[in-house]
Amino acid sequence: MSSSSSNHNNAVLSTQSFIEFTSFDSAIQSRLATLRDFEPTESPARPSFVVRAPGRVNLLGEHVDYSGFGVMPMAVASDVSVRVSFPTSGGLTFDNVEARFEEKVYGTLEAEQLAVDLDNHHWSHYVLCGYKAAFDAFAKKGLTPPSLKPLRLTVYGNVPAGSGLSSSSALVVASTLAVAAAYDIPVTRTEVAVAAIEGERHVGTMSGGMDQSASILGQAGKGLYIQFVPSLTASPVTLPPGVTFVICNCLKKKEKAVDASQYYNKRVVECRLAALLLAKANSVPLAGVKTLRDVLDALASGPEEYQERMTSLASYCASQSASSPTLTLPAVAEILGKPAASDILPSYFSDRAEQVKDVFEDSDTFVVWDRARHVFEESLRVMSASAADLVGEGFGKVMCDSHASCRDLFGCSCPELDALVSASMESGALGSRLTGAGWGGCNVSAVRDGDVEGFIAKVKEKYYKAFLGMDDVPDNA
Repeated sequence: MSSSSSNHNNAVLSTQSFIEFTSFDSAIQSRLATLRDFEPTESPARPSFVVRAPGRVNLLGEHVDYSGFGVMPMAVASDVSVRVSFPTSGGLTFDNVEARFEEKVYGTLEAEQLAVDLDNHHWSHYVLCGYKAAFDAFAKKGLTPPSLKPLRLTVYGNVPAGSGLSSSSALVVASTLAVAAAYDIPVTRTEVAVAAIEGERHVGTMSGGMDQSASILGQAGKGLYIQFVPSLTASPVTLPPGVTFVICNCLKKKEKAVDASQYYNKRVVECRLAALLLAKANSVPLAGVKTLRDVLDALASGPEEYQERMTSLASYCASQSASSPTLTLPAVAEILGKPAASDILPSYFSDRAEQVKDVFEDSDTFVVWDRARHVFEESLRVMSASAADLVGEGFGKVMCDSHASCRDLFGCSCPELDALVSASMESGALGSRLTGAGWGGCNVSAVRDGDVEGFIAKVKEKYYKAFLGMDDVPDNA
């Protein structure tokens, strides 16, 4: 296993990097050719180039990135590709090879004048996030905005939406790259990742940074150990020898941005509430505390103390959960020394006020201690795996422990995912867990190379036919 960051992460990308169709396998070449030749309008614009960004599967470290802790994903072959064309007139147009995704047209090219309509979810919002992200990256460099010209971005992807494989983030990353290249904005891979992380938050999700980072920083045949503190870094991880990671879709669709106040964003809020309560219990000043990592850094004198401190904090959370499994906002306010629950939002969530307001309005109680315990224990699993040579059987057990924590402590699994994980283990997997935000989507299983074909056949019987009652199981399930 390597612990050094890849130099290519900080090399400035060029348009030439995006147009080498022949370097891909035949299936990808075919899809890129379809995208290149697609003509959606009566006034075609000559395609200039195509960019592509892969989805990702997370092997370990679920729902910990937005708390400041590291994760272990890897990129997958499925991707989202974006064709860039330059019409002779008009503004900004987003369209899709698939007719079910309707075209979106904006009359202006000025990024600061474009806003995501959070009340009306639309697939093109993620493209708009990428558009805005590219200009944000440009502004951070202190450069003068480029001369704008009419632009059409045409999308074609095969990462299943709502599957937990980050189709949305792949679309944001591809769009960010496309716009950067279209307007000659010099960016590195790491800068694209940071811009895309911040850009995707325009859709209303309080996301961390794993998905975007894995998409742009991923390496063929390698996992990644991605850390976010003190800054974004990605180190290649050698995968367990003799093991294939098999991804299966439970076929329950769940998108992060849909009902976020009841699911994804609520978990982010619960983790920040836990951070504040832990800070209070340990006499850590509340000013500046936003994540559980902030609390850890305040208590530990250095990385050498992380494991001991995280284990202690997880134990404390378990003891608190036993007596107070849920808390109301008035109860939290009392513990934090605030006169009323209404003081929590302006005092501790001003940076995400709109999203948090929705969460507070949609919930009466919050599970804080179990959420924090999961984050500490899951992060310990990632840290341990990143520091050792991965072996199939041992890593498989860690995967199973991770799924149990996601299910029992973080509450982000669902009956379909639990049944799929059980079917995977009964079919010979060394380990299996949900991957992605959860509440639907995919699981990932570690399977011995020689057992893959038999494993897939058994999962089809045990889950898709027996549990879901499907007669015909699609090959891409």
